[in-house]
Parts: sequence; structure tokens; C-alpha cells
Amino acid sequence: MATASEVKSGLDSIADEIAAVRKRFATAKSSIEGGSTALGNIPTKWADVLSTIDGYGTEDAFEALTKAEKAKLATEFVALKSEIDTLIANF
Repeated sequence: MATASEVKSGLDSIADEIAAVRKRFATAKSSIEGGSTALGNIPTKWADVLSTIDGYGTEDAFEALTKAEKAKLATEFVALKSEIDTLIANF
């Protein structure tokens, strides 16, 4: 059985561990929010490139490949943005 001083020391240690986890949690949340912001900025940051690709046709091999790659990246972007935003909403 623990003594009173051991109990007090143990409680202090528990409080320290909880505080450390809370700090890591806050850091993780901030990092995730930064990721969401960075993703959200992509359409504006790359508007000229994306707009150019939108004007491409499918006859030229480069243009067709570029449109297909953009479509795949857009699918990945939407899924990741949704996943991150869900995490933030549930924090």
C-alpha cells in the first residue's frame, strides 16, 4: 500500500502526464488545422494552372494526360480535405 507522500507524488505525476498529453493534443490539432488551411489554399494558389488545364481538350496526348492527372488529384484532394475537416470538427 502506498504512503501518503507516495500517493501525493503519484497524483502529481499523473497530473504532469495528463498535461503533457494535452499539450501534444493541442499541437496536433494546430498542425491538422494548418493542413486544412494549406489544402484550402491550393485552388487559389494554383488557379492559373488549374484554369489552363480546364481549357485543355482530349485530342492532344499531353492535354488528355494532364486532365486525367488533375482529376485524380482532385479526387484525392477532396477526400483528404473532407477527412481533415471531419477530424477538426470532432476534436
